[in-house]
Amino acid sequence: MTKRRLVLHIGSHRTATTSLQAYLHENAATMRRKGFLYPFNTPRHLKLFNTIFNQNRDVHEISDVLTERANKSEHPIHTIVLSDEDICTREDIAPLTRFGDSFDIKVVFTLRRQDLWLESWFLQNIKWQWNPKLSHCTFDEFLSMAEDFHWVHYDSYLDHLKQNFGQENLIVNVHEKTQMPAGPIATFCDSIGLTDRSEFTDGAHVNQSLSPQMSEFLRCLPLHQAPPAIRSRVTDACARIDGKLERESQSSLLMAHGTRVEMMSRYEKGNESVARQFFDRDKLFFDELPDPNSPLADSSLPQDSYKLMEHYVAPLIAALISRELL
Repeated sequence: MTKRRLVLHIGSHRTATTSLQAYLHENAATMRRKGFLYPFNTPRHLKLFNTIFNQNRDVHEISDVLTERANKSEHPIHTIVLSDEDICTREDIAPLTRFGDSFDIKVVFTLRRQDLWLESWFLQNIKWQWNPKLSHCTFDEFLSMAEDFHWVHYDSYLDHLKQNFGQENLIVNVHEKTQMPAGPIATFCDSIGLTDRSEFTDGAHVNQSLSPQMSEFLRCLPLHQAPPAIRSRVTDACARIDGKLERESQSSLLMAHGTRVEMMSRYEKGNESVARQFFDRDKLFFDELPDPNSPLADSSLPQDSYKLMEHYVAPLIAALISRELL
C-alpha cells in the first residue's frame, strides 16, 4: 500500500513563513478538495511540534490522528502538510523521522542569504521579544552571537537533514526574488505539487519588520516581562503607529559593508557546497552584496523629547487606553 505523503515545512524564519502559514490556513478547505490536508485549524503547528520535542506526545499517536483525519475527509487526501519554522532551530531533528513509519516524508527548507537573514532576524527578535538575550541587545552585540544560529550554516544543517531523511526527500528553496519570480508562497506550493490554486484566496503579507526607528523604540521596552497576549497587543499597536509615521524613504541595511563581507566569508564554502549538491551549480545566491557606499538605516530616535513623546510614547499610550490595557 502506497503511503500518504507528509510535507514538513521547517523554516527557516524570515522567508515569508507567517504569510505562507496564513495562506494555507485560509485556503485549507480548498486544499482538501485538491487532496492536501492542512490540519488542526491553525496557521502554524508550533504547539504540536513542541509536544513532540518535549516528549509529551508520541509521534506514532500523532500519525494515527493525522491518518484518521485524512481518512475521514470528504475528498481523497494524498498529502498532509505541517508547518513550523522553529523546527529548524532544534539541534536534533531525529524525533520527526518516526513519521516515516506511517508517511512518505518530504522536508521543505528555505534559504535566505545569511547577511540579510541576520538583519531581519535581529529586528524580529526585538519585535516579539520571546528571548530577552536577543530582544534588547544592539545590532553589534547581536552579530557577536551569530554562531548561535546554527541552522544558517546551510551546508551542515542540510547534512543533518540528509542523514535523517535522505537528500531525495529534501526540497530546498532559495529566498531571492530572482529565484522566486512568482513569490515565496507560490514557490512553496509549486515545490510540493500544489500547482492548481485557481480557487485560492490571495494571502496578505503579514509579520513585516518594523522600521529601524520603531524597532529601536521597542528595544528599549521590557516587553519580554509581559504576558504573551499583552506583548502581542503592544507590538501590534507599535506596528500601526509605525505605518502612520511620515518618514522619507531610507535604507533598510543595518550591516556595514566590511562587516557584511566578513560575515558572508564565513558561509562562503558552505554555500558553494549546497549550490553544488542541490542545484548543480557553483553559486547559491545570485544577488550581489549591496554597494559599499550604500547608506545604512538610521535607527536613532528623536533627540527632541517632545517629538519622541508626540510620535511614539503618546500614540502608544492612546492605543493601550483604547484597548483597555492600562
